[in-house]
Amino acid sequence: MRRGARTPVVRRSVGTAVVLMAVGGVLAFGIHAPAVVEEYVDLLDLGLILVWSGILLLVMQVVMHRPRRARRRSSYDDRVDEWYDNDVHRPGYAGRTEALPTVRGDRRP
Repeated sequence: MRRGARTPVVRRSVGTAVVLMAVGGVLAFGIHAPAVVEEYVDLLDLGLILVWSGILLLVMQVVMHRPRRARRRSSYDDRVDEWYDNDVHRPGYAGRTEALPTVRGDRRP
């Protein structure tokens, strides 16, 4: 096995979605079942449910496996803002705390 070689993305659900849509289409529109069967199972509804589940599965595959866009770097530098000194998420802040000025002032006697 070579290092650095990417394996191709496997999309197994595409085949499943196509099979669901095909079976659903056949059940909904291709088979005329006797009335005895229609008493227990409505083939039109079952077929349409399978078709729509296949469509939903295909849409989910497209959304989840779309190629990622490259992030654009902003020309704006956050470190020049006035809030950067008090930002608790900035690098190196841990362990460095101090009392910040308040609107009411210092209440300590």
